[in-house]
Amino acid sequence: MKNKIDLHMHSTFSDGTLTPFELAVLAAESGLCAAALTDHDTTEGTHGFVSGCEKLGIEGIAGVEIGAKFKQELHIVGLYVGGKELEAMLTKLRDGRKDRNIRMAEKLREGGYKISVSDICNGRPKKDIKNLGRVHIANALVRKGYIGSVNEAFDKLIGKDKPYYVSRFSLSPEECVRLIKRSGGVAVWAHPIYAVSSEKEMVELADRLKAAGLDAMECFYSRYSDEEMKMCMKVSEEAGLLMSGGSDFHGANKPDVKLGHVSGGYVSYEILEKLKERIGKSSRAVST
Repeated sequence: MKNKIDLHMHSTFSDGTLTPFELAVLAAESGLCAAALTDHDTTEGTHGFVSGCEKLGIEGIAGVEIGAKFKQELHIVGLYVGGKELEAMLTKLRDGRKDRNIRMAEKLREGGYKISVSDICNGRPKKDIKNLGRVHIANALVRKGYIGSVNEAFDKLIGKDKPYYVSRFSLSPEECVRLIKRSGGVAVWAHPIYAVSSEKEMVELADRLKAAGLDAMECFYSRYSDEEMKMCMKVSEEAGLLMSGGSDFHGANKPDVKLGHVSGGYVSYEILEKLKERIGKSSRAVST
């Protein structure tokens, strides 16, 4: 049965290396029956992605991933999102991303790393700086020979608490959840393992976010161990939250991650059906 889905992926509209249509093609080739484009702080690529999926016989979903202001990495994915309020806030978040990228380039230059906005954009129009992230700065450092790899760039230079890190405008986790819910979408806590250091912290944060309207936790993910997957499933069940899952595919920027592949194998369409029921969307039949 064609039952595989992927509810977390990125295109060239943020830090992925495939266009939205190329992602739709790869989703079809990978045997997915449903897929969500969840670029960082933007839905600009979702129209092309959803229409591409429709042409290829796949259920395409307009999504977004919003980074929250938190002591560790905490992202909220929104599925089936849209509307003027959401787009206005995403514009503000992208402006903050642009300012941060420019400030980080300035800080790197002060430290002897000759990195410009043009280097970060790498052939893309300079206006695209608002959609780019630290991975693009890391790639620029690698291309110019300052560092050996993207991971090394984060570990030594531009990761949180590293010498050239600059914070940006962001919302609290609760504000991210409420924004997505007001847009009519499903709110999912993405890769919760990254935000906590223990199961106890995960339980406390799950309860806190549920009170703000959180619908689900990303229990199936490409980089979870079996133990981490089981912990997320346990916490989501105990908190009364639904489960979601996705690969967090970025193309060449995360070459070890394959579209549709997660801990435990793959995400089933039944997961999506339950998420759709939460916001009153009807489920289409899964083709066989």
